Amino acid sequence: MASKNQLNGRAAHRTVSVGDSLYVWAGNQDGLPGVHDSEEKRRITSNIQHFTPSTGQWITRGTTGTPPLGVRGYYCTAINDQLYYFGGLCGHDKCYHNSITQLDTVSLQWRELEPTDATRRVMRRCAGGMISFEHDGVHHLLMIGGFGSKPAIQLRHYKYIELPNGNWRTNEHSMYNLSSRKWNNPSIIGQCMPPASHFIIEKINNTRAILFGGVETDDDAKSTAMNNIYILEISISTVSWQCIKKPEAIYQWPVGRWGHAGAIIITGSGCPMLVISGGWDKNEETLDDCWIFNITQHSWIKLAVPHSVSERWSHSLSVFIMSLHCVWIITTGGAIDKRLTLVTNPNIVMITELVTNSKGEWKVGDTLDTNGMNNEEYKKKYQQQLQAGRRIWLEEYQKPRKGDTVDIKQTVQALMKSLEEKEKEKEKEAQVYHQKLMQKEREEAEKEQEISRYRHQLQEKDREHQVVLQEKDRELQEKEETLQQKDIVILEKDRELRQSQEAVRRYQQQALTDDHWVINKDEVTLTKEELGRGSYAVVTVGIFRGLRVAVKSLHAIIISNYNQGLFSREMSIASRVRHPNLVQFIGATKVGNPLILTELMSTSLYKKLQETELSNEQILSIAQDVALGLNYLHLFKPQPIIHRDVSSPNVLLKPCTGPAGYEAKVADYGTAKLQQGTSTGTVMPGNVAYAAPEARDPDQHSPAMDVYSYSVLLMEMTLYSPPEMTTAEREVQSGSVSWSDMKSLIQRGLNANPRARPTMAQVIESLKRMKI
Repeated sequence: MASKNQLNGRAAHRTVSVGDSLYVWAGNQDGLPGVHDSEEKRRITSNIQHFTPSTGQWITRGTTGTPPLGVRGYYCTAINDQLYYFGGLCGHDKCYHNSITQLDTVSLQWRELEPTDATRRVMRRCAGGMISFEHDGVHHLLMIGGFGSKPAIQLRHYKYIELPNGNWRTNEHSMYNLSSRKWNNPSIIGQCMPPASHFIIEKINNTRAILFGGVETDDDAKSTAMNNIYILEISISTVSWQCIKKPEAIYQWPVGRWGHAGAIIITGSGCPMLVISGGWDKNEETLDDCWIFNITQHSWIKLAVPHSVSERWSHSLSVFIMSLHCVWIITTGGAIDKRLTLVTNPNIVMITELVTNSKGEWKVGDTLDTNGMNNEEYKKKYQQQLQAGRRIWLEEYQKPRKGDTVDIKQTVQALMKSLEEKEKEKEKEAQVYHQKLMQKEREEAEKEQEISRYRHQLQEKDREHQVVLQEKDRELQEKEETLQQKDIVILEKDRELRQSQEAVRRYQQQALTDDHWVINKDEVTLTKEELGRGSYAVVTVGIFRGLRVAVKSLHAIIISNYNQGLFSREMSIASRVRHPNLVQFIGATKVGNPLILTELMSTSLYKKLQETELSNEQILSIAQDVALGLNYLHLFKPQPIIHRDVSSPNVLLKPCTGPAGYEAKVADYGTAKLQQGTSTGTVMPGNVAYAAPEARDPDQHSPAMDVYSYSVLLMEMTLYSPPEMTTAEREVQSGSVSWSDMKSLIQRGLNANPRARPTMAQVIESLKRMKI
């Protein structure tokens, strides 16, 4: 248990700098329950530890709102006063997250920007890295690598390797726009690291970052502790990687490691430095060293820090710039061995002073433990460093140019005098501000009195208003009685209105039986853009009254009263069908070989399956759309509409913003009988590969025939292969489906007995309950 104003031991955490403060949250620590969620876990994680170097003390500060559940190995970065947390491990089983949560360090309030979602195209993971960058005034977060749960979708730009323990390691890049709150996955240029975790990544400037070490996994699932340096160039759509490996002739280079800590040193000298310490080596032994890397010269120098500072892993490093030639490295938390034994006081927090000599070389100065930070000597040293930092700043930036005769001492005295005068002006401004504040408080008190007076007047008026309302209420009761009388008259008029509406309905129904769907053939212009060709029609793009439409040109219809009547009935039915998952019928011509006009869609499911394999999420979305459209047809009154040709070419797709990326619609629902009408004899309607066993017998046709074809369509999408040509072969083929819920639904729909198949309404319910 930590003493007052001291930090308790922890590991697998992050320490983040905001101005002159450090913030530490959660991590693996004694007393934190290893559960998904509980009141005790919320109580502990609702506190954050706050450190300021001026006092040398840690303060526990309570927060409001709901903190993240991923308390170990989370990703963290700061933008101004805001802290952002991504992912992490719960602490129980293999429960990983991909949530983003914001903490305002001013109000200390949590705000969840993105909840954890197992179906998101962002892998749930921990032990990676996160940096922020700004583009066109908008801040973005970039999360790289880590290990965690099996990804819902393996994105093609990145690699995913399954580890022997069932976890997955990745080099996935996840970019998040804090303004639009949209996810993006940038492209990779150059030599990107393989799937890796437990590395350190630090931002050099807004578009550059440096990454070191970590455990990398190759295609054979072999994991290795690495010591490569990577320089990243970041843009809104790409991340460019440069790999710097240890040269064979160089001895001064850290060994491969993971679970180490690092921080960036930027003093304004134009030469940024990376400092690292500790970690685990390839033998899972705790390392005891500290190094500093010159990013410009690509060279390492080993620093002689005490063992109490560097012999640890799963800790964090932070940097405070005291001057151009002096920085403080703050080492926080960590563990000392494989059993995750936490570092204890007084070594939980250590301050190490780094200074540069006349040659510009970094050397180790004083080191303070927790006890040393809580005495007066520490505060005295802090003030001395501030003064020294200002003196060095004056020496660096106020040096006279060569040949300048200005006396340095006089210049410094003049500057100090100017500073004193400015401080006096500030003090006067403070006094004026205080006076204005007092005046404002007096005005506020007077306003409060006036408000009280108005409140009393309002109460009086409210009482008067109540009397008026009571009188109004009496008048309303009288008017209500009058209205009741009028209601009787209205009811009579309503009866007359219904009679009139019934007459209109009969007139409209009569109009529907007429050829209202007929289109003048001269209004249709056919283009040369062919969309498809079948046994009885060609589909091309056409123009109708300025609108691009799909035009189906029937090859031949026997000119007879029967076929003309059949065509008119089918078109009349199609004109009355309205559903978002049915391709919209626009009209048809009757002169010569008919033209049938429908809305123009982007592509067909058949073509999509030729191009790419669908994810389970896309399959489920398309399956639901098609099921809804067929269910509407089967429930059509006065009698069901049987499609008779449910197949992937007759499912058309349109891009949308939904989770699947496509909206599916059923086509050709009004022309199935026309195909039979153009032939003689007993004809199998639709595609043979989708046909139900009873398809050849027209007396056996029912909506169950569409259910069978629909089940074949599900099997085609799930197996990513065309259906077999016979009933027996399709039954065997269905056994290859690995998705258990979908396999059960498909096999029920392929039942040889039509009555044993589910209805489309039952199919829809099964899809709603289905797990991806």
